This record gives sequence, C-alpha cells and structure tokens, in this order.
Amino acid sequence: MLNEILLGIIQGITEFLPISSDGHLAIASKLLGETNLLFITFLHLASLLAVIIFTRKELIDILRFDKKSFRYILFIFIGIVPAIITGLFLSDLIEKTLSCFLLISIFFLFNGLFLFFTKYSKNESKSLSLKNSFLIGLVQSLALLPGVSRSGMTISTGLFLGIEKEKIVKFSFIMFIPLAIGAFALEFVKHQNMLLNISIITLIFSFAVCFVINLLCLNLLNYIVKTNKFWIFGLYCFLVSIISFILYFTIS
Repeated sequence: MLNEILLGIIQGITEFLPISSDGHLAIASKLLGETNLLFITFLHLASLLAVIIFTRKELIDILRFDKKSFRYILFIFIGIVPAIITGLFLSDLIEKTLSCFLLISIFFLFNGLFLFFTKYSKNESKSLSLKNSFLIGLVQSLALLPGVSRSGMTISTGLFLGIEKEKIVKFSFIMFIPLAIGAFALEFVKHQNMLLNISIITLIFSFAVCFVINLLCLNLLNYIVKTNKFWIFGLYCFLVSIISFILYFTIS
C-alpha cells in the first residue's frame, strides 16, 4: 500500500508541473520495484477530474456548441492527433526507454533546456490558430518519452509562439482530457485484471491524494506561468538529469 501511495503523490506532483510524470515514475519504479502500469493509468482519472474542475469555465463554453466552440474543438483535435499517431505506432519502442536511466537523463536534459529558454520568449497576446495548434501538437508528441513533459512541451511552445499565457495553459490541459481518457481505456482493455491485485481502500486513498495534489499543482503552475517564472522548472530538470545519469552507472 505504501508504494501505491508514494506513486500517487509522485503522480500528483509531476503530472501537471512540467517535470515529466513518466520520467519520475520510471525512476521510482526502478527504486521501489516493479510498478502496476494499470494503477498508474488509473491515477490519470484523478488527474482528469482535477483538470475538469480547473478548466470548468472553458469546458462550459465548449459545450455551448456554437461557432466559436466548434473552432476550439477543431484546435484540440489538431493538437492531439500527432500524439495519438505517435503513441499507436511507437508505443512499444517508447516503453523500452522506461528502463534506461541514460536515455531518461538525456530526455530530462532536453526538457530542461526547452523550459529554460522560455525565459527569453516574447510576451505577446496571440490567439490560437490552426497552424500553432498543429505545431503545439507536434511538440506534444515528444512527451511520450520519459523525462519529457507534456505540459512542458505544450506551454513552452505556446510561449515561444507568443500565445497569451492563460490561453496556452488552459489549452494545454484541455488537450489532456481526451488523451487521458484514451490512455486509460487502452490500458484497461489490455490489463484490466491488474487492479484486482490492489485493495479498494488503497485505490480510493491514492486517487484522493493524487487528485488534491493535482488541483494544487494546476493552480500553482498557472500562477508561475503568469509571473514569467516558467523557466525555473528547467533548473529542476537539469538536476534530475544529473541524478538519472548517476543512477545509470550505479543501478542499471
């Protein structure tokens, strides 16, 4: 039970902060022992609930189904297609990288550099378009690699493109909704019996812990982006990259 709670805390902190939940969970699973992949995917439902609450105003606007909302839905669709295609065709290859600390170290370094250079992005107030939604989606597909953050890639790309800060934060997390639903459905179909090995109390407690931390981190991240401090997360990723590199020689 302790391992599951620890994973719930790690998932809660790292899912939306731009520091890669997959990278942290890959490291944790190496140190704590084999991880129940379906349990990790189950925790995405807690993250999903947190996102729905965080973006509730935007979701209500989308559900109006007027011209503006249909256009926004199109942006979301264009944004998630690259990640879906990459996940379908390269999932087996990507899964193999989860066990290599050297690759994880490289991916964390890449993520850190991407985040750090947002320090020099221009403070503009552009709106979403078909073109920049597709570019954000392309970069988002890199986040399938452990150590590369989905929110880090999408928000950083949006900042580089000059998109208004609050708009890119909300767009990034609204894109998470269909991706999380799809990921859970696929994992549940493949490994549905895995959850039977975990007690109901552990599932509920881990879900609650993950949800509360997720909601806190979403609001924290939104504040940090607004105050132009998003690049600070890059420094943290550099540190994790160094730790992963050391672990490659001591544990792998």
